[in-house]
Amino acid sequence: MRRRSFEKVNLKLVSIIAIIIFFFTISIGYSVLRQKLNIFGKATIVEQRINGYIKGKSYYNYQILNTEKNETNNYTVYDVKIIVTNLDDDITSWKVEFDAPQGCNELESSSVSNSQIEIKNGRVALSPNTSNGYVSKGSNLELEIKIAIFGEGEFSINNLTLNDRLASNKR
Repeated sequence: MRRRSFEKVNLKLVSIIAIIIFFFTISIGYSVLRQKLNIFGKATIVEQRINGYIKGKSYYNYQILNTEKNETNNYTVYDVKIIVTNLDDDITSWKVEFDAPQGCNELESSSVSNSQIEIKNGRVALSPNTSNGYVSKGSNLELEIKIAIFGEGEFSINNLTLNDRLASNKR
């Protein structure tokens, strides 16, 4: 008799556990299928960063117009035209920066009248000195600079930003 009662208890217990697992599985599956996400309140958008820069929509291209090599002092002067297409927002005062090429420690001139040109923290920075720095969305900002690179360095533009937003290189 002991044997029969033991089997009945186990059978009842196993059936109850199986039914609980069955309903638990169905309820989880149903809730996952029917789940809705409702967000109320304010959302914060975190801007995408690439190499520490906020990614913008603008793009740029550049071409080397002329090079003058000075063998005596071992430097090359590059005359470069940079075209930046602003696709972010209307800008009332622009600032263009890019990584200074290896061996670059001197800027000779810029085509931007009344502009400020400097190298600081390993970046070349160009900005207008006057309040005439308006660039509308969709328009181009054309710059021509002469830059001296000492040693065997080559001119290239990397990590160009327009008002602290990283622009893409359109080749």
